[in-house]
Amino acid sequence: MSSQLLVSGARDDANNAHVPEVIFPAGNNDFREVRNRCARACREFNNTPEDADPEKRSQKWLDIVRPDRDRREDGPAITHDQTFANPNLKAKTPFVKPPVWIDYGIRLHVGGSTFINRDCKIMDTPVADIVIGEGCNIGPNCVIVGVKHPLRLDERLMRHSIGQPVTIGNDVWIGANVTIL
Repeated sequence: MSSQLLVSGARDDANNAHVPEVIFPAGNNDFREVRNRCARACREFNNTPEDADPEKRSQKWLDIVRPDRDRREDGPAITHDQTFANPNLKAKTPFVKPPVWIDYGIRLHVGGSTFINRDCKIMDTPVADIVIGEGCNIGPNCVIVGVKHPLRLDERLMRHSIGQPVTIGNDVWIGANVTIL
């Protein structure tokens, strides 16, 4: 992508750490194409019945988060029902109840043993990762936001967005209607 990106940062006072932020032109044609592709993939996923074949649901999820993968390497899907029966099995894709709404998908990484309930909205960016670990449970109607906009008017008028990473560790339970910024 030929867009110019600017890396800055903010302080995470709770951990006394530097949190990288990347300023990017969200209206750029390359970014718009990625958003449109992700919107189509989300629509396909959301239109796939919850009780559809696990292979199909897994492929539809991977179309959102790994659109450029070699589909021959997808392999058989391991369902979450199978992992309950045999804890030695590891699902490679999370169990996600539709609908789910994701902006870009390409920098979203979700552990295969994670469960995401209905109406999850992930406002991700093409410039910063959102990572959700293994064994997480995310309640219905949650929002995970990895993008923000400048606070100062003169900076907002430039129409840039700011991407920042979001990391949710392993085995985290997030109740219903939670917003993570």
